[in-house]
Amino acid sequence: MTINRFLLFLLLTASKHLCAQELEIPLFYNPAARQLLFEEQRFPERSHRGGGSSLALPFFDDFSRFSLPSNNPMIPEDWQRWADNDVFINSTFPVSPMTIGVATLDGLAADGTPYADTLWFPSITDSFLDWGLSDSLTSLPVNLAGLTAEDNVYLVFNYQGGGFGNAPDEDGILGAEGDSLILEFYSPLQQGQWSRVWGVQGNPLATGFDTVFIHINEFIHLQDGFRFRFKNYCTLHGALDHWHLDYVIIDNGVDPTSFFYDDIAFQYPNNTLLNFGFTSMPWTHYQSNPELYTLDEWSYYQRNLGITENITTRWRVHYEGDEQFESAPDANTQGNGFSEFARNVSSEGYTFNTPTLVDSATFEVCASFITQDIRPQNDTMCFRQHFSNYYSYDDGTAERAYGIQSAGGKMAVKFNAAVPDTLIGIYMYFVPVQYVATDQTFILQVWDDQSGQPGNLLTSDFDNFNFSLPQYYASGPNLFVYYDFTDNIFVDQGDFYVGYIQQNAVSLNVGLDKNTNANATKLFFQLQGQSWQQSSISGSVMVRPIFKSGLPDWVGLENETVEVSDVYPNPANDEIRFMMHPDHNRYICRIIDMTGRVLEEHSFVNGGNPVISVANLANGNYMMQILSENGQMHAVRKFIRL
Repeated sequence: MTINRFLLFLLLTASKHLCAQELEIPLFYNPAARQLLFEEQRFPERSHRGGGSSLALPFFDDFSRFSLPSNNPMIPEDWQRWADNDVFINSTFPVSPMTIGVATLDGLAADGTPYADTLWFPSITDSFLDWGLSDSLTSLPVNLAGLTAEDNVYLVFNYQGGGFGNAPDEDGILGAEGDSLILEFYSPLQQGQWSRVWGVQGNPLATGFDTVFIHINEFIHLQDGFRFRFKNYCTLHGALDHWHLDYVIIDNGVDPTSFFYDDIAFQYPNNTLLNFGFTSMPWTHYQSNPELYTLDEWSYYQRNLGITENITTRWRVHYEGDEQFESAPDANTQGNGFSEFARNVSSEGYTFNTPTLVDSATFEVCASFITQDIRPQNDTMCFRQHFSNYYSYDDGTAERAYGIQSAGGKMAVKFNAAVPDTLIGIYMYFVPVQYVATDQTFILQVWDDQSGQPGNLLTSDFDNFNFSLPQYYASGPNLFVYYDFTDNIFVDQGDFYVGYIQQNAVSLNVGLDKNTNANATKLFFQLQGQSWQQSSISGSVMVRPIFKSGLPDWVGLENETVEVSDVYPNPANDEIRFMMHPDHNRYICRIIDMTGRVLEEHSFVNGGNPVISVANLANGNYMMQILSENGQMHAVRKFIRL
């Protein structure tokens, strides 16, 4: 726990005392890590390599593929290099990694939840100062038997603090050590004892990856069964104090003075071949002008860790398993040694298409080196291009959260509709951070364009002024929450804005993707009593407008909507009733006053004619919301209590 984090605590927990502003907030949960755990639980247990023979030299892992213990039969056991799974293997948190993929250590357990089981801190107590050992990354046994100090056996690895995450701090308070990353060795001759051989303190000013050489030259370590592990000490309340590990090697014959990596690799995953910053758009909108909405050229990100050499790359597109397009080879031979670079390639006039008429489609786009080197696992980069019924700028993962700290504050994201269409709802991705704002209401809003800023409201009808509440998914496949408009909204071709107005000065914590940056030209906010402002926070807020777009039977609309009758009697005295088709599922009935406050929640099993008590309500006007247990909104009805 450090001075910097103490100030962060004041920012995040005493927000009601601060002036109105827009905020960028570190994660306290990691839904992407939770999703990996969710997927892992789909598969039965299987044995892992941990109980098998030791690994032979060279030991290598650059985290470009999953190398932790796994039950997934699609992940070969021969990929496994580690005995525990605390770390998060990802490609979105590091900045300028050695190759695609890193192992991230922070204050979260393997399931993406904080080691200290609190999300927010009502006061400055000892719980706020929970700090200590969190993640570990422990190698499988390695066979170093028969080697001596003269064989120059080295452990070589690369590390970075922070990246797109939260930078570890250097200085502690109250006598605590600062955030740190340490390395320990284990010898089978030491009867289970680990010894510390290296460590580094946090430094918020450090930005790049550093390379470390550790000479393994002691007899007790040059044994069959040698192991090593990385550990970090940090604040235990969330995705804080990030350390990223990359390109870990143990080999003999290493000379640190002349050592270099003989490897070329992809560095980041791409996320789109679409123009105007879109990562997805409705299929029918794209088809209106495929040439306009497909990039003429696009970039993929490569790194040559060694000397200049020929790098020849080709990219392909697959649809439903069939190859649809293969590019011409792209060769790069000039001055690429020891560098990272974006390689611009022509799209060669390619546009996405399908052999039959469809209303949505998904394509796989992969780029790979034609001549693979000694590390083939990092020589291919793939992503999926989705076309459904929504627009998006984000890549689907959140590294931070975005919020506005202003009663009556507004947030608006600019989009451009390719064709006139009917807007039916909005996807929003809310991230549970220091305050889970499930009791904070907001109203969805849509604006037209006025001189490059939000203009007139398109949601001017009273029936579209319904209160909504954030829904947070800590894990599972439905991380985006669907909010529908009571009345559909016609949007003409051209610019429009979607967003919300919030009721209180509490951040709602919308997901913030830091690997794209639509905010720079597309995100606007308005504090109470002020004019619209362009956001100064980089990234892309995870808000996606949803259109009918030729999908009349979309499962998110009709197929999962429950019919709910009007409330009766209305006005009511002590109870209200309504009719539903009896499916015997459990639902939630929320009672909300006209300021947006949630007053009561009633859980009920739908037998067809639910009865809800309103005896404790004061006389006045109210709204009733019917939700599934997973948070999907099904109906909003108004009633009067007499």
